[in-house]
Amino acid sequence: MPRKSRISAALALLGLVVGSTALPAATAAPAPIPVQILSLTDLHGYLSETENLTIAGPSGTQQVGGAGYLKAHLDQLRAGKPNSFLIGSGDQFSGWPDYTQAFANEPTIEVLNAFGMDFDVAGNHEFDREFPFLRRMTTGACYGKPGFDSCFKDSTGRNFHGTDYAYHAANIVNPKTKQPVLPPYWIAKAGSQRIGFIGLGFPGTPTETLSIKGSGFEFQGVVDAANRAAAELKAQGVNAIVVSMHEGGQQGGLYDECKNPTGPIFDAARTLSPDIDVILGGHWHTAFNCMIPDPNGVPRPVLEASNHGRVLGEVNLSLDPATGEVDRAATTAINHAVTKDVTPDPGIQKIVKYWMDKWTARQKEPLATLDRDLDFTPTAESRTGNLVADLYKNEADGDFALVPADLGVDVIAAGLKAGTVSYGAAWPVAGISPITTLSMKGSTVEAVLEQQWIPPAYGCSRLSSLATSANFRYTYDLGRPVGDRVDPAKVLIDGKPLQLGKTYRVTTSAAMPLHGTQYGYPGFQQYSDLARAPRMGQEVFLNYLRTHPSLETPGLGRVTAIPGTPPPSDGPFGPLNLLPRGEMTATATSQGGAAYGAASAIDGNCATMWHSNWSPHAPLPQYITLDLKGPRAIEALVYTPRQDADVPNGRISSYDVQTSTDGVTFTSVTKGSWDGSIDAKIARFPAGTTARYVRLVGLAGGADYAAATELNIALAPAS
Repeated sequence: MPRKSRISAALALLGLVVGSTALPAATAAPAPIPVQILSLTDLHGYLSETENLTIAGPSGTQQVGGAGYLKAHLDQLRAGKPNSFLIGSGDQFSGWPDYTQAFANEPTIEVLNAFGMDFDVAGNHEFDREFPFLRRMTTGACYGKPGFDSCFKDSTGRNFHGTDYAYHAANIVNPKTKQPVLPPYWIAKAGSQRIGFIGLGFPGTPTETLSIKGSGFEFQGVVDAANRAAAELKAQGVNAIVVSMHEGGQQGGLYDECKNPTGPIFDAARTLSPDIDVILGGHWHTAFNCMIPDPNGVPRPVLEASNHGRVLGEVNLSLDPATGEVDRAATTAINHAVTKDVTPDPGIQKIVKYWMDKWTARQKEPLATLDRDLDFTPTAESRTGNLVADLYKNEADGDFALVPADLGVDVIAAGLKAGTVSYGAAWPVAGISPITTLSMKGSTVEAVLEQQWIPPAYGCSRLSSLATSANFRYTYDLGRPVGDRVDPAKVLIDGKPLQLGKTYRVTTSAAMPLHGTQYGYPGFQQYSDLARAPRMGQEVFLNYLRTHPSLETPGLGRVTAIPGTPPPSDGPFGPLNLLPRGEMTATATSQGGAAYGAASAIDGNCATMWHSNWSPHAPLPQYITLDLKGPRAIEALVYTPRQDADVPNGRISSYDVQTSTDGVTFTSVTKGSWDGSIDAKIARFPAGTTARYVRLVGLAGGADYAAATELNIALAPAS
């Protein structure tokens, strides 16, 4: 049989008509390509399930967090999803608990590698120890003394090798070339198509206390950088685009809601290129799940997944198999609480236990022997302060060092007992603040010395102390008024009097040039030529003990006080008859954590405050109520706003003051507006006002928050 006849016969056996003109059977259209994006942000090395983290859920407070539970939730969400990507938005490995910080953040990287992290963003905390430190986190390079400062054996006994993924930032550029110093984006395969992930760092990184300046890079705005990167991706034929940025916002609902969203990420979302399909956020430690229209009016998800591993974000996309375009109508997004009602991943549990046990053992390791107690007080000269100031000067080589002693764990937190000093005892002494050196006029140095005393204006007072290096000595007169206690002729630098017109290089904590006003030292913000030392105070202190096993503590005598009684002083509203703080209590509608409770507004401390809740955001109006423990004839309420000049959040600008005799029914007695300065404000009451309860209602305030550093009740004269 001829070949053609054999083929015809075979086709006939299959029931096909040979030589007919019938159309072929229709074929099914290719199925859309599913893509799952899982979002993790601001983990900050919180790996242990013992952190007792919570989040407000639909049925009340939920216990959440822990790396083992986080991995279990990741595995559940990934199950059956062929194109799943774990995307970070920055600040994963820094800003740490002790058990990760003590090992150079290497425990966090081991866990993130085990999670299967695909992509992360360089947030502000990734620059805490400068760009070379970020590089070593990706390459595994050692710094300092291996085994003491870095390069520890991981839970498998292997040397630290860095991340299995890369860090990205399209908006962090070399100021000379304007080119990104990190990869601006990553392109991944998703089935037969591709998807692009753009990274964006926090634009304000150079002004963050730990990551202050020093990198030499330009941190650009997020919108232009993202749009440039999106255009590059489109030019390469990538039509599905995700932005992950270390910038965020807030809203008034629970972690998977979107009530009254505000903040930079939402402002950006409304202007970012319509080619961008998903926007993931971070930095604000908040949670929201919003659909925000792009410039063409088409909604796209804008999502932030809280912090410390409390929440996992999930976005599901549907890609056209022919073009790779995202079907926006098929996009879904949800935030998942990392609850503890699942079985934690045993492999991650093993890693975490290894590092926790290693931290327990390390705390017992001896470092040095002290000849006598290294005493410490935040309000006077101390041996601890003197030693830390000496170490600051030696590390940065300024003309002298002035180190604030009342900033707690950031700078100096504790002293040490004589005898053998263990690593654990030395660990909290000198804080994680970067050492910085500033150029300051001698007149500014004198002003800074005077600012150790804040006048007791309306109940907000402070006695601080600046630790000084050995070559800086001065005398102050307690019998003089605040602001006039230091004679420049009695301020000696290397034995020579302070010259008011001379410029000095002053070494101090990075907290001072950024937030000096908040801490009562506005003079520190009058500087030029900031230079950052390569190491933080804690590193310098621990290594000093390691290399000086028999340590003689420094003596006292750098600061001399002339005793006396200062003349009385009044605040800006003249003499007021203030109700003693101990005769009232305070409650509030919300608070941003235990450190920001209502009691902080009546504690007489200028460095503490009540602040309305930000996670979740509690929108205004918010109020704080004072119980005066009995009827009082009242002249006025005095309000001292948040004192951080750089952070206006919570400064009340529109107010309503209400009073009550029973704590149930309140009546407005005065309304008005205040400016946005840090100066004390007053709300005067109508003559004859008597009440037991006084309520300050914040109707409008910075970033839609309410806050108060101090509240005082001025009693009517002769009451």
